[in-house]
Amino acid sequence: MFKKLFLFIAIVILFFTSCKRAEQAAEEQDENSNLVELNLVQMQQITLDTVKIREEQTDLTLSGKVSFDMDYVSGVYSFVSGNVVKVNASLGDHVTKGQVLAVLRSGEISDYEGQLIVAEGQVQTAKRNLDIANQLYQTKVYSQKDVMQAENDYKAATTNLNKVQTYLKTYGISDSSKSPTYSIVSPIDGYVVSKAINEGMNVRVDNTNNAFTISSLKTVWVQANVYETDISQVAVGDSTDIKTVAYPDKKIKGVISKISNVLDSSASTMQARIVIDNSDALLKAGMFATVIVHLDKHKRAIAVPKEALVFYDNDYYVMVSKGKNKFEKRKINIEGTNNEFAYVTKGLQTNEIVVCKNSLYVYGQ
Repeated sequence: MFKKLFLFIAIVILFFTSCKRAEQAAEEQDENSNLVELNLVQMQQITLDTVKIREEQTDLTLSGKVSFDMDYVSGVYSFVSGNVVKVNASLGDHVTKGQVLAVLRSGEISDYEGQLIVAEGQVQTAKRNLDIANQLYQTKVYSQKDVMQAENDYKAATTNLNKVQTYLKTYGISDSSKSPTYSIVSPIDGYVVSKAINEGMNVRVDNTNNAFTISSLKTVWVQANVYETDISQVAVGDSTDIKTVAYPDKKIKGVISKISNVLDSSASTMQARIVIDNSDALLKAGMFATVIVHLDKHKRAIAVPKEALVFYDNDYYVMVSKGKNKFEKRKINIEGTNNEFAYVTKGLQTNEIVVCKNSLYVYGQ
C-alpha cells in the first residue's frame, strides 16, 4: 500500500518537474528566437542610440486648402448704371491702386455733372454777394449781420461744391468730349482674382455682384481641416509645416493664428487658419495642402529615434542591444511620433540601447 502511494507521489513529482523543464526550455527557445546575432561586417552597417526621456512633441497631419487672405480682399462695384465700353484688366492681372479696370458710359453721369455746374454757379454767386456785402458795409449801407450772412452763404456754397467734386473724384466720374463716362478703379494693389464684367454689358447699380475682386496675395490663408476627434489637441500658436502638390519638396512654416468655433456638420471638421507670407507669390488660392501640426503635450516621455521603429504585422518593434553583437526583437507601444522621435508607452526602459540605423535589416536576420 505504502509502496504504491510512494510510487504515485514520485510519478507526480517527476511529471511536474518535466513540465517545468519543458516550459523553461520553451521560454528559452522563444527568447532565443527573438535574438539576432550579427557578425563584424554587419555590425559596421548599423548605429546605436540610447533610450532617453524627452519632451513629448508629436505631429498631427491634416488636409488643407489655400485661400485668399480675406483681410486684404476688395470687391469692386459700379456705383452707376451704364454700358461697359472698355475693360482694361483680365483675370490674373496685377493691378495697382487707382488703376482703371473698366469704363462705363452712363446717362446718370449727366445728372452728377449738372450738380457740379450748379454748385460752381452757386459758389460764384455767393462770392459775388460777399464782395458786394463787404463794399456796402464800408459805406454803412449793410450791417455786420448782413456781411456775416453773406459769409455763411459763401461757406455753404463752397462746402457743397467740395462735396460734389469729392464725389465725382472718388467714383471716377468725368465728362470727356461730351460723352459722360464712369471709371471703375482698383482700390488696392493686387491681383484680379475674379471678374464678372465684359465689354458691351449693361451694368445696373442695384446688382449685388461685384465687377472685380482684387486680392493682394502678399499673404494667404491656409485653412486646415481638424477632425472632431483631434480638436482638443490643436491650439492657437501651434507651429506647422505646410506642403503642397505644386511644390512637394518645399516645406512652408507657419503658426495657427485662429481656430473656428463652428463645426462643419457635413464633414465633421473645424477649420484652423494659418496666415502665410506669400511675398514670392508661390501659393495660389485653391491649392490643396498637407498641414503638419507640431503638438506640444507639455510632458516628458520615453523616446527613441523614429528610424529605430520596425512596423510588422500591425505592431511596432525595436532591436534592443543585449551586449556585444546580440540584439533582441522587442515589441513596443507608441502614442505618437514627429519627424525625429517616437514616444513609447510600453516595452522600453531608459538607458536601454537600440539600433537606430538599418533596424529593419537587423530585424530580418
